[in-house]
Parts: sequence; structure tokens; C-alpha cells
Amino acid sequence: MFCAFALALCMTPPPMQHARPDPIIDIAKGKPEMAAAIRTAREGLPDFFKRYAAPGRGESYFLVKYDLVPGKVDEFIWARVVARGDGVTTAILVNNPRAPGYRRGQSVTIPDAAVIDWSYVRDGKRVEGAFTTRALLSMVSPAEAAALRKSHGWD
Repeated sequence: MFCAFALALCMTPPPMQHARPDPIIDIAKGKPEMAAAIRTAREGLPDFFKRYAAPGRGESYFLVKYDLVPGKVDEFIWARVVARGDGVTTAILVNNPRAPGYRRGQSVTIPDAAVIDWSYVRDGKRVEGAFTTRALLSMVSPAEAAALRKSHGWD
């Protein structure tokens, strides 16, 4: 069994995004480093939602990652948070989904229990959170990992 993970966070706000395909990496289910990343993210989810409700100076572009179509082959994808309430998040897909019937820019409703990761941008350049993306860095080429670290402010 495999999972598809959207690698890029699409951290550039929508007006500046380009039309190239989003990087996606397929990984086998059960990778311990991914399980650890998901655990860490879920533990921090309540604090993430508090931060979304009252962002600090320079904090913006709040995203969650979840399985778009749970099943045999999962597709974990990023979505920009636009509203919260009663244990669910309304968000906009920021990646190009593989799953038919979905598209970038589409509004989705995500139960908190389905969220596996979160992120936000600090001071317009550093990505906070994104634990699954950090775990994926060891599964891509060194050049891809270096480019992601630089684009996410992790270098």
C-alpha cells in the first residue's frame, strides 16, 4: 500500500502561484518517520488552531494537511484554512489533486480528526510546522531537499 503526499506546501499566496504541477511523492504506508511526524503534528493541532484564531505579528497562510480520499491509496493534500468551528475546518485546496472530482481552489470541509499536519508562514518566509514535509526531505533527492529547505526558510 502506498500514500501520495503533496510535497510542496504552495506557500506562495494564490495570486503569485504558478501553474506547474505540484511535486508529489508516493511512499509506502507504515514509515516510522512519517508516523512520528503525524503524531507530533496532531499533538500541536490545538495550539495551531489557537494561533489561527489569533495570529501573532507576521503569522499568515495557515494550512492543514489531510487525506482527501481515504482508501487503498491515500492522497494527503494541503488546504488553506478559511474558517473554523465545532471540530471542523473549512479550507481551500492549495495543491492539484490526483483524485478525480477535485481541483485546486475547491472548498472542502475537514473534521479535526482527519488533520495529519499543519503549517503557517512566519514573517513571509519561514514555514512553521509542516512535520510531514520535513519527514519527506529524507525521501527525495538531495537537490530537491535543499531547494525545499531554502524555499521554506529552513536553511
